[in-house]
Amino acid sequence: MAKIMIIDDDPETAKLLEAIINLDGHETSIVQDSRNAIRAVETIMPDLVLLDIMMPEIDGITICKMIKSTPRTSHIKVMMVSALSTDATRRDCRDAGADQFISKPVLPRPFSQQVKDLLAQ
Repeated sequence: MAKIMIIDDDPETAKLLEAIINLDGHETSIVQDSRNAIRAVETIMPDLVLLDIMMPEIDGITICKMIKSTPRTSHIKVMMVSALSTDATRRDCRDAGADQFISKPVLPRPFSQQVKDLLAQ
């Protein structure tokens, strides 16, 4: 199955996403420190990154831009997972190169299906 990295500073959210993903048989890793996110992505080279927007130090939109602008990681799919779901936020995510956006709180079945669909692209 796929390698999926969760970048979220909230441990409860990260564990919830991990539990849903693990039910589908995917391998997961969690990064809670945004300063280490890029290094972790470059080391693990996941198939998909689930990325929160609101994090201390470096926000998720900036991390997404960094992933998508680095030739070694630009192919990695990025799904933004955030409580911020305004049109402007969605546009900023799209402009940063995000492949998809899902609002928190996530619903397990639709979230699982969106992950499957994004991985299949």
